[in-house]
Amino acid sequence: MLMGSKTTFKVRQIVPDMKERMLSHGGLHTRGRDMFGLHCLPGECVLQRAVLVRKKLCAREGGGWLAGTLFCTHFRVAFVPQDCQKPDDNADPVLLGDHDVALASIEKVVAVGPSRTKLVTPNSSLKFTPEELVLYCRDLRVVCFLFDRLTPETQATEITYSIAKTYQPLKPGTILSFQNAALGSVEMKQFLSNRRRDTQINWFESTSDWERDLERTGATGWRVSAVNDRFEMATSLPRFNVVPQKVLDTELKKTFAHFNEGRIPRWCWRHPRGSDLLRMASFQNNIYHEKDDIRNLETLLFGGQQQCVVVELAEDMPTPADIQLAHTRLRALCLGDISTSVSVPDDKWLSTLEATRWLDHARCCLKKAAEVSCLLRGGHMTVILQEPEDRDLNCVVSSLVQVMCDPHCRTLPGFQGLVQKEWVMAGHRFLSRANYHRESDKEEAPVFLLFLDCVWQLWAQYPSHFQLTGDYLLALHDSVHVPLFSTFLSNCQRERSRRSQRLSQSYTPVNGWREVLPRDTSQDPVDPPLPPVWDWSLQYSCNRRARFTHPVSQPVSSQLVLNGNLNAHPDSHKLTDGAPGSVFLLSRGTFSSPSNLLPWRNGGGSGSYRKSHRRAPSSESLPGLERVIKAWSLSEPSKPPPGPQDPHEPLLPLLLGPCVRVWRDCYLRGALQAQAFCHPTPASMYHPVDQLAWEVQQLRDKLALASTRHAAATTKKQESRRPAANLNQNSNNGTFLFSAPRPSLVPRGPPPTSTPPRAPIPAAAPPRLAGRDASKRTFLFGHPADARPDQRYAPTPSIRLPKNNGPSLGS
Repeated sequence: MLMGSKTTFKVRQIVPDMKERMLSHGGLHTRGRDMFGLHCLPGECVLQRAVLVRKKLCAREGGGWLAGTLFCTHFRVAFVPQDCQKPDDNADPVLLGDHDVALASIEKVVAVGPSRTKLVTPNSSLKFTPEELVLYCRDLRVVCFLFDRLTPETQATEITYSIAKTYQPLKPGTILSFQNAALGSVEMKQFLSNRRRDTQINWFESTSDWERDLERTGATGWRVSAVNDRFEMATSLPRFNVVPQKVLDTELKKTFAHFNEGRIPRWCWRHPRGSDLLRMASFQNNIYHEKDDIRNLETLLFGGQQQCVVVELAEDMPTPADIQLAHTRLRALCLGDISTSVSVPDDKWLSTLEATRWLDHARCCLKKAAEVSCLLRGGHMTVILQEPEDRDLNCVVSSLVQVMCDPHCRTLPGFQGLVQKEWVMAGHRFLSRANYHRESDKEEAPVFLLFLDCVWQLWAQYPSHFQLTGDYLLALHDSVHVPLFSTFLSNCQRERSRRSQRLSQSYTPVNGWREVLPRDTSQDPVDPPLPPVWDWSLQYSCNRRARFTHPVSQPVSSQLVLNGNLNAHPDSHKLTDGAPGSVFLLSRGTFSSPSNLLPWRNGGGSGSYRKSHRRAPSSESLPGLERVIKAWSLSEPSKPPPGPQDPHEPLLPLLLGPCVRVWRDCYLRGALQAQAFCHPTPASMYHPVDQLAWEVQQLRDKLALASTRHAAATTKKQESRRPAANLNQNSNNGTFLFSAPRPSLVPRGPPPTSTPPRAPIPAAAPPRLAGRDASKRTFLFGHPADARPDQRYAPTPSIRLPKNNGPSLGS
């Protein structure tokens, strides 16, 4: 065991065979070995354990405390409940159990004593026996373990030291040791090498994968090019890219030099109405444009369509630095100061949340994706997403557009294939943005986590249109913080290929740079094979994976909801007023046709060719584009067409006011535990924040029922005088804070009660814990975790409650 002093640690033996088992680490461990009830991985070594420990369960786990045994290995902190079933030795290994925490995902270790709290580091010393152990994780979890009075003091102290010394804050060199601890054994390498990939996922690693997606979307006039097979044209692009059929590979090679990092315009997706979505990097400056180059470049941009809209994302979207700053502030708000456990008072919590700008960034991404979705719905044009490097925001917006418009991308295999196509293969810098090695803090930015937040916002507003669930999004969010998966440990396909094949580069004057396989690979140390993140059976139990999906019901046509400057119903007129060859720019929500949009059309640059074979853009085409984006006038909303709703109608999100909410199950799951009771409490007693959230929901249900009843009575009286109007409408700017009321979703009987899981809440005042400051509790809002999606209400803010009719708030 580990004895702690200020600067040194010492191992001594109190369990008879503990030292022998630790020294047997190597090839002697067999798969599924049961050490003190823990189902160990092949080669996993138990460093320390503590008995009679209770783990605090979060609200999603039912609350309360769970008794069991706590372990610390060289890979994870594992907790085995005392009533769990004996593990099956023949079962496939699972990296992390339902109650386990990977050492690489731990950020801070805090020991709680009778009268003080201490942040434990590898070189720190404890002058008290810990009564509680709190692990702050990078995925915003806060895992609390309570040592029983019968737990030996030496076990409580030394397992705290073991975790503090073993978890090792991320730095260069620690990631490889962590990977070897989990996957480095001979049996684990053999097990992973024989692992088969999921055939339902489109991995986009071969020509047939891309052709299958072209066939699925009905995209004609496009082909799969292998001109970048050796990554000679663009190192950050995938081997295969989809380009127009009219452009030959010999002509395509000349176009890479005109774009930053060689990231040419590439096909992403085709809308059923005939529009194509493309993405590209910015144009290179001071490039000579020959006549043939101009023809090939414009063929890439138009792709057989008559009109082209370039959507500039750099000017009105957050930068990676903005995203990183917002996420850092959000972590500080949700978890508080880890070393002092200081939280924000209730009266400043919402304003502090708004100041983080995280919800603003999510709203901005959703709004831009909704605008692009409306453009694609207009039909017969190419919409090109442009970003200076084409590796961050283009990934976010292109993926959100397909989630909004393509039902296939809202299924589990379709969503995973979407991430493969628009993030993994497209060259998003996962390794740099996650900053696992702590090499450059300037590159760190959770862009992918922002995308997951945006998808959760869509799922929260349209749960019946998704096969995947919030549990799946949460699992994917947490997997990003475990540096074990090849999906997140490279910046592009070229780096993944070089790591998996251990290739080196050689240069010859004839062939240029080529990948060369070493002659003798048997003597070289082989890194452990890293599985993809989509191998969920390797990470989670069957019970956890069963919550990743649910059946998708038939979509129900909803009423018209004007949302900011977005039109929630398609324009019945196609854009036929635009001149062929017109190119427009969408930036900051407005259209324009600047002369310098395409460098070869403005005559700028040294020796550039001024003449283009396409017509110059006409300003007469702008009203047709603006009709697709801008909101309709204040006339009566048109009724939805009869029959089944078009499944490709975009899921336009509600963006203003409380419609964009905090992802409570992700960001606030540690907030309650960070301020939770230090000791177990009776089942009838609740944390004040839990009780407050429950009471707020009860009031919301009663308000929604009263508002709906009054709205129905008012509509009956006014039906003969004038047509019904959208009560959410603002005559000044067409902005709406709430969705239109949906009477079909509100039950006719009394409002449902969302009772807490353990016992009914007494009518008396909320229980208070002595010695705690009641003014510093985190205010939680939004729907409870156990509320069903079909019980969400959309109250009408412009309706006043009757004075005498309907149920009162106190009933």
